[in-house]
Amino acid sequence: MSIGPDPFPPPPSPSAGLFAPHGHGHPGPAPVPEGPPAGLPRLRSSYRLLRRSMTLAALGYFTLFLLLTGYAPELMETEMFGGFTFGLVMGLLQFPVTFAAIIGYERSAVRTVDPLARDVRRAVEQRGAQGGAR
Repeated sequence: MSIGPDPFPPPPSPSAGLFAPHGHGHPGPAPVPEGPPAGLPRLRSSYRLLRRSMTLAALGYFTLFLLLTGYAPELMETEMFGGFTFGLVMGLLQFPVTFAAIIGYERSAVRTVDPLARDVRRAVEQRGAQGGAR
């Protein structure tokens, strides 16, 4: 009694390449995968540091505001000037703090991350140009 073809055939052997040079039926050399460009790990860590620092700046201020509201209501109710309380002033300062974090992110990215990204892009483009010339 025949069961039929194997539903899970073994994977093809590495020597049974799909890309035979010039149709000879003989597999050509396997392409050698190239690793990431040299500056990519540095770019990743620089970008990660930038994201974390600016996020913590904005969220840190907001967290401080929430903690003071919950645990120091007397301080937040302290009248400062013109009928404005300390809590209201801190709440209104959330907008400039957020915009300062955005501006700091942009300036820092232009100064630190963008040059690294440009270098990595050039390295990848040069690899592509060299690979196309083979």
